[in-house]
Amino acid sequence: MPKFPRPARVSIVIPLQRDEKLFEETLLSVLENQTDDCQIIAVHNGTYADPFELNDEVSFVTARSSNLTDLVRDAFGVTSAPVVHVLGTGMRAQADWLDRALEPFDNARVGAVAPTLIDPAGRPVEGAHWADSGGRFCQSRSGLVPTGPLSGFFVNAFFARRHLLGNLLDAVAPAMSDPIAVSYAMGCLMKRAGWKLASADGCRVEAEDALESPDHSDMARGQCLGAIRHRVLPGEPAPGRGAMLREALLGSSSVGEMIGMMRYRNSLSAVRRAIDPDSVPAADDTAHVINLPAAETQLHRDAA
Repeated sequence: MPKFPRPARVSIVIPLQRDEKLFEETLLSVLENQTDDCQIIAVHNGTYADPFELNDEVSFVTARSSNLTDLVRDAFGVTSAPVVHVLGTGMRAQADWLDRALEPFDNARVGAVAPTLIDPAGRPVEGAHWADSGGRFCQSRSGLVPTGPLSGFFVNAFFARRHLLGNLLDAVAPAMSDPIAVSYAMGCLMKRAGWKLASADGCRVEAEDALESPDHSDMARGQCLGAIRHRVLPGEPAPGRGAMLREALLGSSSVGEMIGMMRYRNSLSAVRRAIDPDSVPAADDTAHVINLPAAETQLHRDAA
């Protein structure tokens, strides 16, 4: 009887952002800890030459730019497994991280899973998931369980059902490329459609601190995120001015970001053009049609 390769359970996307050495560390950690049913995709902007000749084990994809959102978007078309995992440059996979991350998908309403990011000493750091606080949008969280009424993943480290990720990428126009804005939009879209985010206890990835938004002022951040929330979740109550001021003076926000949140209407027209909330089907419509291939699954076919 001929042997057939097992179908991939997860497509692992490793984006190259700026630092080739850190990118190679991430890639090596995946190759050392992967199971035999993974598809590994390394995506870059055309500058990486594959000096270790890994093209037999890794699919290399050239993206339109080195922007993280563009890298993820352009790699998506090559993915084939029912779950897509993005692992950003400089992150290092740990033993058994895949199996621990896939367990929450047994719940059909879980659309995405955030790993726990740790420093070299094993202490949790920020950067895998976010929650809205009383006075700030998209606050990065550390630890095992995100808090707050809205929560989502950051696009530098997550697992998501492939069909849902495709819907999210379709819903957010390519013109919206800031990773923070895209992460926030995707989380709001998931909430609108009834999908859940899980935080995988035991899925640990060594990483640096939270994802940073490039080249944007605090005011621009507040305006953009406020417009996204109003566009996707118009019925959600807005933070009060007192809470925003406390967060600005005593928390992780700033006065500039607070002013931007109050002036979100200045960005609303651009956000309306960039986000189509109806592109993500409700979880109730699709939650029961995707079955993950189990790790122990064997293919049985009749010999020709």
